[in-house]
Amino acid sequence: MKIAIIGSKNFDGLEYHLHDSLKCMGHDIFHIDVSDVVKVPYRFNYYATKLFPKYDEKIFLRIADRIIDEKPDLVIGVYRFIHPNCIKKIKKELKNVKAIHINPDALTTFEYQQIFVSDYDAYFTKDPYIVRFMKDKMSLNAHYLPEAFNQRVHKPFEGKERKVLEEETNIDVVTFGNMYPYRANMIKNLVESNINIKLFGVPDKRFPQQAVQNNFANEYITGDRKSEVLLGSKIVFNNFHYAEIESVNVKFFEIGGIGAFQICDYKPIIKEYSIIDPEKFTYKNINEAIEKIRYYLDKPNERHLISEQQREHFLKHHTYEKRMESVIKIVNEIK
Repeated sequence: MKIAIIGSKNFDGLEYHLHDSLKCMGHDIFHIDVSDVVKVPYRFNYYATKLFPKYDEKIFLRIADRIIDEKPDLVIGVYRFIHPNCIKKIKKELKNVKAIHINPDALTTFEYQQIFVSDYDAYFTKDPYIVRFMKDKMSLNAHYLPEAFNQRVHKPFEGKERKVLEEETNIDVVTFGNMYPYRANMIKNLVESNINIKLFGVPDKRFPQQAVQNNFANEYITGDRKSEVLLGSKIVFNNFHYAEIESVNVKFFEIGGIGAFQICDYKPIIKEYSIIDPEKFTYKNINEAIEKIRYYLDKPNERHLISEQQREHFLKHHTYEKRMESVIKIVNEIK
């Protein structure tokens, strides 16, 4: 199948993993992002599309023209801000093409809700709550699609035994990503409980919290380096966004795919994803998180056994290939 993807080409993003996985499955991929049709920095172009409606439409009609020239069988939109006329033009010119949207994030990221007025044949999103809302309230062809991991990127760090890697890394607890205020507040509790925690990612420059800032490694981690840091840390502290109502974040699957040991928020849906009883590695409040961190810090064999069992389970059930098999099956059933 020839598939066009509309979205970012940044390494380790959802679109990157969709492209990589679909290509490995044997599909012919045409991947296009905004920078392919307008040669200005992404940030400037992003705000221009938000401020100037005509400019917004013009950019995405250019993308539509490029896709029409490629004549794909399927178009996958990932950007949340794709102009509805882009999809409309593609479907008008290519009579047999199917167009779907995959929303990779929590339900606070729908921009101006462009996807709800776009002529997609199907919608895929990770939160059962928003799937029900889209189906029951808007009569949209919405489907549940959990996040996943790419086993070619999110894999155990090679070359060192885990015990040696932990000794060299010398991190009790690690967390990574954007340091939003809700996340910073939770981590502040860990710091004040004298837990040795190291932070990788982007500090909050607008509302910096000194107790948190002092623990930053000043490094953004991806690829092999992410695997090295997470697997070398005794515990990965994973706190979900508050808008993930009934879902988990992509880190949940990446950490599991790498083979690291995580402690994360409790969600009932984790029972669907995990071969391990969620009670063993989840918390319902910050005090329980602190208790479990202290419990596992000096129990390497127990941590390693849980994370190794999870990784084997995730390899069988939670790769992007598995997710895309489900998507392609649904697309083929669309009339």
